[in-house]
Amino acid sequence: MYLIKSNNNFYLNVICNLMDQINIPVSVIKSNSQYGEIHFLFKDNHLTLKFNSSVEKINLPISFYSLTQNLFLIMQNFKIKFDNLDYNPIQESLTLKNKTLKLRNTHNLIIREAIKYKAQSLNKIDLYKIIWPKDLDPQINKLDTHLTNLKNLLLEEFSYKLKFSSYQGKLVFLIN
Repeated sequence: MYLIKSNNNFYLNVICNLMDQINIPVSVIKSNSQYGEIHFLFKDNHLTLKFNSSVEKINLPISFYSLTQNLFLIMQNFKIKFDNLDYNPIQESLTLKNKTLKLRNTHNLIIREAIKYKAQSLNKIDLYKIIWPKDLDPQINKLDTHLTNLKNLLLEEFSYKLKFSSYQGKLVFLIN
């Protein structure tokens, strides 16, 4: 999850809604499981985007498409260590050495939550609702199938063993 900051509260809410539409997890509340901070600074007729050491200055007004393209540009090389793998939340991919695997949406959401909750318990129902928010009747077997499929995919593609334990409806990802 990315922490979003802005010098304009009105635009901050708009940006959060836009980020949600393009499936970039954001929050305006600081937490321990953040990937980094994205700053949206509005001054005169310009928007300055800052992420880590990358800065992009953009003329206003700007289209949604241009905003997302500029945002992707400054964030495209950001990776999170996931044991031996590198996770790129923007590209929704995992990389080991020179091999990259583009994740399906379901697998990406599982990896995202595994990183967020590493070594902490996560209620399976909560994970299910994150992945399938419109399902009214959670089917834990469906979640277990996707966990197994992801585990098998990572083993096949990278010889990586995704480790997790499940007990009484709680899931713990055993990653570094």
